Amino acid sequence: MLLGAIETGGTKFVAAVGNEHGEVIEEITIPTTTPDETMPKILQFLNQYKIEGIGVGSFGPRGLV
Repeated sequence: MLLGAIETGGTKFVAAVGNEHGEVIEEITIPTTTPDETMPKILQFLNQYKIEGIGVGSFGPRGLV
């Protein structure tokens, strides 16, 4: 089972994919810019995997996600 994670912040987004044992398979970090620039990069990364669930932590500017 693969799980996705997104952490949004004022300066960067981190996205990761891991398994049910808490092991990270892959992770990326990209700068926070605009939703039109940032979200396609996050989705492109996550869509490489068959994710069964996702968690989001949002600590940056409101309305970005």
